[in-house]
Amino acid sequence: MRADRLCISHRGPDETVAAVRDVSLEIAAGETVALVGRSGSGKTSLLMALGLLATPDQGTVRVEGRDTAGMRDAELSALRRHRIGFVFQAFNLLPQLTAEENVAMAHRSGLRGGTERAVRLLEQVGLGHRLRHRPHQLSAGEQQRIAIARALVNEPAVVLADEPTGNLDAETESGVLDVLTRGAAGGGSAVLLVTHSGEVASRADRVLRIEGGTCAQDVEHTGFGKGARS
Repeated sequence: MRADRLCISHRGPDETVAAVRDVSLEIAAGETVALVGRSGSGKTSLLMALGLLATPDQGTVRVEGRDTAGMRDAELSALRRHRIGFVFQAFNLLPQLTAEENVAMAHRSGLRGGTERAVRLLEQVGLGHRLRHRPHQLSAGEQQRIAIARALVNEPAVVLADEPTGNLDAETESGVLDVLTRGAAGGGSAVLLVTHSGEVASRADRVLRIEGGTCAQDVEHTGFGKGARS
């Protein structure tokens, strides 16, 4: 994934606020990059644009070398569904479906065609014994593992994870991060991990900091990044 000179603003009744200012970044296949920053720094706005959920005012987003700027809504929707995986803090699982069904329904060929892939992924994230369980029967850590399996079901080019461990305790957080980074790297996915946690950021290959809508590259000197690992 590559973004060039993204600018995003939000228009209110009295003023226009610049959320993202001239941000460029690139994430290689198999690489995990953490994006850190305070609340209101522009993290969510940037993630929405990279996930093709919002259109930037200026700049371009490329997924697997494809410029998305001129794409129609149907093309963007297909690209988002098949080539981008999302992991959210709130899990966003469908309560009436089992773990297997929640993952399989996200497959490009639908619920029936995605069952085999879903089972394999759930086994890989340690939930092969929970295939028939519904979300309310599972712990927070187990639900997030299902969400990660769902994000990986189409072998996406990009995985965008927004505070994926924000609702988890430290022990569960570590296991979920292992699942996310291992699973994505094994499939060759580029991962952008949005977090406010230094511990989470330390698991990434690189760390970017966003402040006031602008990005500083590779901020390992702050204590984040590979150099911070024990």
